[in-house]
Amino acid sequence: MLPSESLSSEEQIRQQAEAQFRLFADFIPQLVWFTDPTGFHTYFNQRWIDFTGYSLEDSVGPDMWNNLLHPDDQQRARQVWGHSLATGEFYEIEYRFKSKAGDYRWFLGQAQPQYDENGQIRQWFGTCTDIHDQKLTELALRRREQELERAYADLEVKVTFRNLELERQVQELQKRLGS
Repeated sequence: MLPSESLSSEEQIRQQAEAQFRLFADFIPQLVWFTDPTGFHTYFNQRWIDFTGYSLEDSVGPDMWNNLLHPDDQQRARQVWGHSLATGEFYEIEYRFKSKAGDYRWFLGQAQPQYDENGQIRQWFGTCTDIHDQKLTELALRRREQELERAYADLEVKVTFRNLELERQVQELQKRLGS
C-alpha cells in the first residue's frame, strides 16, 4: 500500500494545497513571511533564505528580521510594525535588508492581517518587494534636483550682482555725462 493510499481524500487535498502554496511562495520574486498575532515570525519562503543566507529555523522569532535591517531603519521599522500589530492596520514601510553578501538592498515591506471568525487577528501575511533600483534612481534624482536648486540660487546671486554692477556703471556714466 502506498503512503498516500492510507490518507483520507481531505488530507491528500490539504497536502496538495500546501505543496502548491509552497511552490507559489517560493516562485514569486518577493520575500514572503507569516507571523502569529503577536508578530512572532513563523514562516519565510525560499527567497528569504536565499537572500539572507539564514535557514527557516534561524529566521523564525520576533527579532531576526529587524536585526537584518540597516541600523538607520531598525527603530522606525519597529515603530511602524508595532503600530500595525497594535491596531491591525495594513503594514507598509520602505527599509534596507542586509543580504548574505553583506550589502543592503531597499525593500517595500507590506503585511495584511488575517482575522478569525471572532474578528481577532489570526496571523499576518507579509511580503518584501525589492525596490532597490527604483530607490537608487529616486535618490539620484533627488540629489540632482538639489544640485539644480543650488545652481539656480548661485545663478540668481550672480545675476543680482551683475545687475547691481550694471546699475552702478550706468550711474557712473550718467555722472560723467552730467545728467
